[in-house]
Amino acid sequence: MNLKFKNFQNTLLKNSETVDNFIKKKLPKSQGLNKKLLEAIKYAILGSGKKIRSFLITETGKVVSGINNITFDNKKYNELIVIASAIEAIHTYSLIHDDLPAMDNSDYRRGKKSTHKKFDEATAILAGDALQSWGFELISNRSNYVDQEKVPKLIFELSKAIGFCGMVGGQQGDIDFTHNDLSEDNILWIQQKKTGSLLECCVTLSSIICNAKDDQIKKLQNFSRNLGLAFQIKDDLLDLHSNPKTLGKPVHQDQSNETPNFVNYYGEQKSIKKMNNSLEKSIESLNIFGNHAKNLVLLADYIVNRSH
Repeated sequence: MNLKFKNFQNTLLKNSETVDNFIKKKLPKSQGLNKKLLEAIKYAILGSGKKIRSFLITETGKVVSGINNITFDNKKYNELIVIASAIEAIHTYSLIHDDLPAMDNSDYRRGKKSTHKKFDEATAILAGDALQSWGFELISNRSNYVDQEKVPKLIFELSKAIGFCGMVGGQQGDIDFTHNDLSEDNILWIQQKKTGSLLECCVTLSSIICNAKDDQIKKLQNFSRNLGLAFQIKDDLLDLHSNPKTLGKPVHQDQSNETPNFVNYYGEQKSIKKMNNSLEKSIESLNIFGNHAKNLVLLADYIVNRSH
């Protein structure tokens, strides 16, 4: 690993620790009979995962503030950490539910047993439900923001990104997919909903908090949309070539399950080409931000060069 990516991994780790510390502080306290539920929530969300989405939120805020000559102070950063933690709660809920036998039926996630294997299926379902609810509790709490008038828009954008027209709709499409549906348009639709919608929501929410201009929001959304596609293709390639120890979850699932992805549709080499094209498009969208966006460029490079 070169020094550039090692330094960037340390930056990601620092961000993860900040978000974890906030979550530890803000999670509701156990009230006796729900102790097991809290244990499952902590098990799923704390101390694991790269927390790329939360980094995308805080870094987007810095980019927007920098390009518009707006002071990026602790108050603004703390608002973004609230949003980042809410997104991590939502993302973790989706992973818990994805791993269930009714969905992907995966026994491992992030290098340890899936939540339903560590506890039980009912507790895993409830832990996911509670994390989704807590994410909205965080993001809708007006006391967390200086400009409280932004709260309804934050809630609207998040709801849209993860519901029927976003992440959950994409998951349903993935479940209902049959080999007869295999086409580039259908694969793109599923992946943009399942993965891309939440990533795009990250830059949208951060842009709202930091008062980004319309053309800046559009460029950041284009960046995140192409980043999401590159991210998903890289995940599919890792499933093809990695091992459970490195990846932290089962591998070689996509081919046996005929998963609707570009590796199964195009083959490996064309998928790599499409991933790299998506990477180029994502970075190109950042040109208007100049050197302010250097960490977002590093994030994009990291995503397609990671080993897990």
